[in-house]
Amino acid sequence: MTLEFNSPTWRAVSAHANAQIATLREKNDSPSMDAIRTAETRGRIAAWKELLALDKPAPATTADVGGY
Repeated sequence: MTLEFNSPTWRAVSAHANAQIATLREKNDSPSMDAIRTAETRGRIAAWKELLALDKPAPATTADVGGY
């Protein structure tokens, strides 16, 4: 599967994801949130960040030069 990261669709998805992250961060800053809700909110932020990371190249793997 190939994704077009310069497409209008990806830009819309990226904008939406960034808006969701901003909203969730704002909610996460609330002093009234308990530990469970905070963890859930952080998990949702992490999921949006994972989506946004799709446009980052995967780290290169190093070749094994032999030996043990």
